[in-house]
Amino acid sequence: MTIEVRSRRACITRAGVGAFAVLGLVLSWVRPDAAAAQSYRGWLSSSAHMVEVRPVGVDSVSAAQVTPDGDGGFLFDGYPVTCDDGVCSGLLPRSKVRTVTMTHDVGLTYWGLGVRGLSVTALVRVRSDFDDDYTWPRYDDEFDAMLGYAQLVRDGWRVRAGRQEVRSGLGLSAFDGVSGSFDRRRFRLEVYGGRSLARGLREPANEVARSLDDFFVDKGVYLVGGAATIRRLGASLTGRYHRQILSDRSGLDSERASVDFSTTLPRVRIRGSLDYDFAFQRLGQGDLTLSAPFADGRWLVEVSGRRYVPYFQLSTIWGFFEPVSYSEARLRVGWSGTSSLAVWAAGGWRTYGDTDTQVLRALEDTGWRADAGLLWEPFSRWSIDGRYQLEWGSGAFLNSGDVGMRFQATERVGARLSLSTFQQFEEYRLGEGRAVGVGGSVDVRATDRLDLLGGFSLTRHRDGGNVYTSPWNQTRAWMSLRWSVGEDPGLANRRSRR
Repeated sequence: MTIEVRSRRACITRAGVGAFAVLGLVLSWVRPDAAAAQSYRGWLSSSAHMVEVRPVGVDSVSAAQVTPDGDGGFLFDGYPVTCDDGVCSGLLPRSKVRTVTMTHDVGLTYWGLGVRGLSVTALVRVRSDFDDDYTWPRYDDEFDAMLGYAQLVRDGWRVRAGRQEVRSGLGLSAFDGVSGSFDRRRFRLEVYGGRSLARGLREPANEVARSLDDFFVDKGVYLVGGAATIRRLGASLTGRYHRQILSDRSGLDSERASVDFSTTLPRVRIRGSLDYDFAFQRLGQGDLTLSAPFADGRWLVEVSGRRYVPYFQLSTIWGFFEPVSYSEARLRVGWSGTSSLAVWAAGGWRTYGDTDTQVLRALEDTGWRADAGLLWEPFSRWSIDGRYQLEWGSGAFLNSGDVGMRFQATERVGARLSLSTFQQFEEYRLGEGRAVGVGGSVDVRATDRLDLLGGFSLTRHRDGGNVYTSPWNQTRAWMSLRWSVGEDPGLANRRSRR
């Protein structure tokens, strides 16, 4: 069975690489009919990733291998376990595993099909991995059609049919269906509808959870939605409605609405958003930010407030567990007095909602966040950036810092080196230990159409003596190639005018 799986994945990988090579040669040699105004543009890319980690999972050991922890419990190699009838089990680190994955993407837009304003767009992805001992998430799904639609644009009207996506304050929604919009200088209208796809997966909304059918209704999900935007005197206001229902109309999966706005006054810019969940009859996320420049733009001050309630669709059980909300106030100050140096600092205070749980003692319901950073270009080819972040609150504490240095050797070759460190108690705990990492990358513009990128990162966990720690050691390396095909008419015209 293992041989069959490896053989199948190897065949898919060879087929994917071969198909990409053939497609690239064809697109490079084919010349669209200039008289018919036919043309295309797009890219082909291949990426390889190697990851070596030491995962944690439920495992069992003999009672003879454990030691008492002094409080009535037991430890194995410093990790807590529970014992019963001579067998002890718990979350234990396993042996190192290494996985190598490859991703191939093709993105293409073609127009000039004999109908004014008609074009087709496609984005497909092929995945493969070379290690059956550990499958990286999503790499057991070898093929995805990320996008695939026909589009007609005329005189402010736009109509799309096929696999597409909607980006808005309600998040990213992908679907198979039809959308239309009408855009004028002061207003824009949009409507859309079709079969809903699970967020982030580009798969039918229910079929991705076949193993959880006890919690999911085994029916397709359809969505309908629309938005209206008004723009006037430097201000913009957008209202959106989004509804997902089961295909047989027997139930509701989600129903939400949002408002996004922004305006620019003589001394300040204001932007904000608010959404409402009709199913739970409650406000969800809301935020308001005021930005004001000072001293001829050298200083920028931002004051923001945010209210957040985690959102879950009705096809999951998590929304009924009263997820904890929070409110946050934040201040950010940035300075860029010279063209080579910019610095900023920010701080925030957060208060959490009621957890509706019974505890032995009162829990803290506030938290603090602070971070600062800089971007410095001491020489024409050198740049340095850094950031430090500190968070503390009920049940969690984090401090982390990273610094990176980039050197642009030539117009076509650049390199970057980075250092990072972080320590986190409680959640994903490192205890008294600390993780330290180093990374590097090189990017090469080999030709006007071919880009190469490669890099690595090493993270090592230094245990500070706390037994409740997880093995953070990991090694990563990657390499990617991107080949641009076709021509962008706007870029071609600018080059010809030069």
